[in-house]
Amino acid sequence: MLFNKKLIEIYSTQDLEKLFRVKNMLRENNIYYMTETTNNSLRLSMNNFNGRNPILGRTGNVRDFYRLFVYKKDQEKAAYILSRLK
Repeated sequence: MLFNKKLIEIYSTQDLEKLFRVKNMLRENNIYYMTETTNNSLRLSMNNFNGRNPILGRTGNVRDFYRLFVYKKDQEKAAYILSRLK
């Protein structure tokens, strides 16, 4: 988790391609950002630590979760840029 109170979450997704598109849009507009990734494969494997559900996580449906943060001062500008996301 990010504990910097100057940063605010503006975007979250499980689609890596969308994340890169958003990051490129922010970079092109000189907006500083940080990302945080939650690895769901690890979480699911820990939930199945006793091995009672061997099929859990083998379907390929497990995806990581990405969160993107910007400084509060850039929040409005970033939100406007993201509103143009297709």
